[in-house]
Amino acid sequence: MTTDATSPAASVERALDLAVGALRRGQDPTGYWKGDFESSLIGESGEVILRHFLGLPRDEVTAEAAKTILAEQSATGGWASYHKGPDELLLSVFCYVALRLAGHEADEPAMRAAAASIREAGGIEAVDNPTMLAWLSVIGVWPWYDIPIIPPEVILLPSWFPGNIYQVGAAARGIVVANSLFMAERPVTPAGFHITELFKRPDRGFRRLPRPRALRIATRLSHWYNRNPIGFLRRRAVRKAADWLVRTQETDGSWGGNWPQTANVVMGLDTVGYRQDHPVIRKAMAALDGYVVHKNGQRRIEMWTSVVMDTALGVSAAAMSGDPKARESADNAARWLLDTQVTELGDWAVLTKDPVAGGWPYEFVNRTNPDADDTSFAVVALRRLHPRGTDATVDDAVDRACRWMLSQQCDDGGWAAFEPLRWRLPGRDHLAKIGFLEAPSADITGHVLEALGADGQGGGEAARRGVEWLRRNQHEDGSWPGWWACYHLHGTSAAVTGLTACGVPGTDPVVARACDWIEAHQQADGGWGEDIRALRDPAWIGKGESTPSQTGWALIALIAAGRADSDAVRAGLDHLIRTQEADGDWPEPWHTWVVHHDGLYWRDSMLRLIYPIMAMAAYRDHAAASGTTDATGEAR
Repeated sequence: MTTDATSPAASVERALDLAVGALRRGQDPTGYWKGDFESSLIGESGEVILRHFLGLPRDEVTAEAAKTILAEQSATGGWASYHKGPDELLLSVFCYVALRLAGHEADEPAMRAAAASIREAGGIEAVDNPTMLAWLSVIGVWPWYDIPIIPPEVILLPSWFPGNIYQVGAAARGIVVANSLFMAERPVTPAGFHITELFKRPDRGFRRLPRPRALRIATRLSHWYNRNPIGFLRRRAVRKAADWLVRTQETDGSWGGNWPQTANVVMGLDTVGYRQDHPVIRKAMAALDGYVVHKNGQRRIEMWTSVVMDTALGVSAAAMSGDPKARESADNAARWLLDTQVTELGDWAVLTKDPVAGGWPYEFVNRTNPDADDTSFAVVALRRLHPRGTDATVDDAVDRACRWMLSQQCDDGGWAAFEPLRWRLPGRDHLAKIGFLEAPSADITGHVLEALGADGQGGGEAARRGVEWLRRNQHEDGSWPGWWACYHLHGTSAAVTGLTACGVPGTDPVVARACDWIEAHQQADGGWGEDIRALRDPAWIGKGESTPSQTGWALIALIAAGRADSDAVRAGLDHLIRTQEADGDWPEPWHTWVVHHDGLYWRDSMLRLIYPIMAMAAYRDHAAASGTTDATGEAR
């Protein structure tokens, strides 16, 4: 088959070649890919609060953090947690408090503007995340009596008892145990100032807005018990909780391979006597320093490192591209992936029947909590390079990974990222909102189904149950909400890709309705985009400025469902071609991924490159297989 150099298909091919070149240039010499992880200033402001709590001096670190925070202040006085977003209340409170700790006074113009923005958003009393408010309690600017206390005795509950730590989401388990230590003591390193200027109604004092009745009762009961603990149980619990945290420290000194969990554990261990010269704390502080990056004159915190996801998706993109040099890059990255597979049992194994290690984490080091999302990405990537029977090492790794994913399937047939949802007590929805729990979602379920399909297990019982979960949970309009990326666009695209990988045809009503929804939400410029506002405002669902990564999601799903020759796909490809930069990359300042649904949103510079490559390569393969050579779908 030949291609007219002036045809749209040739334009796709040229854009694909440019993008693959950029992908290859971005690979680390050791084999992995890692994009810039950029999130809100919760990390930068939290670092200032942490350092004050630990009694560290106000030095150049604090000054650099304050400079970065001020540089990101919005025109309306607060701080936005995503590109072009409104001021975010929780984030603005943290940034304001951090600036005060850094020496800025309340009567400075920037500080007055920030306080006005916070009051306009309802005031600090409207913040509804008690876990984050605890960070203000440890420096004395918020009362401890308002915070529900997690007693360290939770560590003593057997794994079969409701509310034990193994029923908490894996990503939050270390935070829960750490918080139980400093909440029991309710320590305070005084900030030296008050924040009454942040109250919308300062005359009401620390009286918060109404909260769920169950949470109010839990708060009162937790404080009563904290004042009247059973002495020997409390001492035993504190020892066991501290030992548990020390035992779960990663080899790089972190907990969970990320900044937030590590910072919380440092606070907890400090409270029970682990001083800064203790080897555990020295390693932890070094790990926290490792998340610092200097970019564009700013000191930023990479709260998570997306290296496994970026590498796995990069392998898939490079393998799909068909470029021989890219294939070599993918082989090097695959070897790196194989070396990072988790081959030991972690916390997830406690409530797992017949556990088998074999998942992948998100970060460089996180042997405790692999997740189904990154494991599915890795399985798909390895199978794109090495079909079953072509590499025994890959076959063994994929077998273990799939057995691990199957062991983590929820009772209802879906998948969550970390562990099956095992919580059946009141307050589940609130705990999910603040990141303590995670229910099965369409994006994770779709990704796991895609992995099972890639390994030839798309017709198995687990895949059948996953397909049925998606059928049951599809919304009336044909979409699914995601959990880990924004939002209905990601959930719907992942669901379609997973369903088709397991043999569900594009003509099936569940897939057809989903693709109709995707096409109906295409932007006027030919791309797709969904704004973070969609998480809270239904009017934004499926709407937003077009982004290359989200356009890639939509195109991949439509092509997988047999709509490669549609007008929507042609327009989407044209959008990618028109917006590509000379170096092969695309601009994407938008935050399209979600860490928690409470102001922690992020963007990853690799995804704006990887997903368009996948989409264009999938279209190119379709054109080659069908005998068409241009983006109009006309046979030649």
